[in-house]
Amino acid sequence: MFIHTDLQPHLIFLLILLTLSWSFATWLTIQNKKRYSELVPQIVWLSKHGLLIGTFIMIINLWFLSLFYEDLKSSMTIIFVLIIIGLGSYLAKYFEWLVFVQHVKEGFWKSKLNIYFKNNYGNGLGPRSTQMVLKSMIPNWWVQILPSHYQLEIKEAMKNITERSNDYALKREKIN
Repeated sequence: MFIHTDLQPHLIFLLILLTLSWSFATWLTIQNKKRYSELVPQIVWLSKHGLLIGTFIMIINLWFLSLFYEDLKSSMTIIFVLIIIGLGSYLAKYFEWLVFVQHVKEGFWKSKLNIYFKNNYGNGLGPRSTQMVLKSMIPNWWVQILPSHYQLEIKEAMKNITERSNDYALKREKIN
């Protein structure tokens, strides 16, 4: 198997361009996962069409890479694909940070989760039902791509809500 070791500048530029493009496409497909989450920040249009657009961009990326097969040969093409997919998928979380998390202030998520809990509890949901709804509205996969201080803030707020709902449920049981 022939490995082309003399990389030319246009191939390095191609790798950078396709990695950034793949990262953007991955971010678009992630937007589709947020479609039914009320509390996760999203752009409605992207949530509806992100999967289709992102998949289309990914296919175009792979097709464009195949145009350079003669320059890369088979081994380097496989290495380029692995770099593009691996690094591009990793960089997608930074696109998410750039678009949705950049201007969020300290305490925002704690406040938002507490308000959501109070509003739904006031609408007749019990504390445990509200807690389950709340967990479905902030998916764990999304929390994992956030910066660590936001992850801690969300987990603390969820823990606080869980403790309060359990305390309330115990008080309610004692009354009955």
